[in-house]
Amino acid sequence: MLIVRRLTAELLERIRPISDASLCGEDVMLRIGRTGFVLGYVPLPRAEWRSFPMPVGLQPSQLLGDPSAAMFLAFDDEVFVGQAIVYTTSETRWTDVLDIRVDAAHRRKGVARALLSAIESFSRKQGMNGLRIALTDDNTVACQFCEHCGFTLQGLDRMALAYTEAERDKPLARRACELYFYQQHQKG
Repeated sequence: MLIVRRLTAELLERIRPISDASLCGEDVMLRIGRTGFVLGYVPLPRAEWRSFPMPVGLQPSQLLGDPSAAMFLAFDDEVFVGQAIVYTTSETRWTDVLDIRVDAAHRRKGVARALLSAIESFSRKQGMNGLRIALTDDNTVACQFCEHCGFTLQGLDRMALAYTEAERDKPLARRACELYFYQQHQKG
């Protein structure tokens, strides 16, 4: 049975690294339509494995004493299968979802949606407007997940990552761009 728990000191020892590698067969194609940004997907000549490391500087133990942050852990029959890390921003009143990852053997079983549900409850209790997720356009699987969960693409930043070490050697047209997805809380 799937259970999602907020991180406590007792649960720290149960956290283990989760690979986020995904087999991608498509690239994101961004268009601007009448109602805003529209995502499309273009098949790759050959599927490729892509991996996205956890954001730098996020240590689970540091999240314990911070009321504006939370880490949620997913367990399937007491086996650690997924995690999510969030921060709330009082100035903008949005909850930033910094990381969601699910063990490969447990994907497509509702784990990420269960984590997202726990995040939404946390966000509502904090009085936030909704959820915000920043993704790179080469993270096709996460972009599709956001779309399926009702997030809408509201912005992009082509320069945010353009000169990072990982992107610097690529031609400008192939450098990753950051996409901003939002989901407002429903009233009521």
